[in-house]
Amino acid sequence: MKKALLLTCIVLLYHVSYAQLTENTGWLFLNHQQKLNEKFDFLFDAQLRSANNFDYLTTLLLRGGLSYNFNKKHSAAVGYVYKGDWEHDDMGEVAYTLENRLFEQYLYQFKIKHTEFQIRARLEQRFVKEEQVDFSQRARAFISMQLPLLTDSAFTRGWFLGLQNELFVNVQHNERVNNSFFDQNRPYLSLGYRLSKKADLQLGYLYWLQKEEDATYQHNVLQITIATNF
Repeated sequence: MKKALLLTCIVLLYHVSYAQLTENTGWLFLNHQQKLNEKFDFLFDAQLRSANNFDYLTTLLLRGGLSYNFNKKHSAAVGYVYKGDWEHDDMGEVAYTLENRLFEQYLYQFKIKHTEFQIRARLEQRFVKEEQVDFSQRARAFISMQLPLLTDSAFTRGWFLGLQNELFVNVQHNERVNNSFFDQNRPYLSLGYRLSKKADLQLGYLYWLQKEEDATYQHNVLQITIATNF
């Protein structure tokens, strides 16, 4: 228990101290896992993201994948991601950027008493199109914890605290992205309610630190997460 909590705290406390620009945005995150049989699950999530100050919808992300379960704790998945970005300039014109991704991931999930942990490693092949298609690869390290607060004895219903973080690094062709090994970091703190074994709701704050070529951005994100598992 102590080792797991220490690892969670170390990852949650990771940050990059220098940042220039701050934005306030909102995200809606829908996450679904569908069991196909004992060995295979279908994974799907959708994200809607707003521009600064909730001005307009700027990003739509759709991700689907097929997961193979080695056992109840270990699984691996492959999949595809569509990401569309719409940026409005001061003249009212809209610029559209398309990104197609392939991804591979490994997931380790376990419990300590009723506290639930996930550790995930993901590799992405990114094809970003503006004037041309640029290929790069990115690695992501994710850890999360769901700590029961006011729940039933089996943690099948009730309130919980969510803690998570995800670190992104560019591992190939960072000159085509932001000229940096570091890409972004996303610590997240939430209050959640478990409706049943199959559905969770969370409302929380995500601090999104993102490195771009021209600046490093701080995003204060209000995120609503709906997670289902059937």
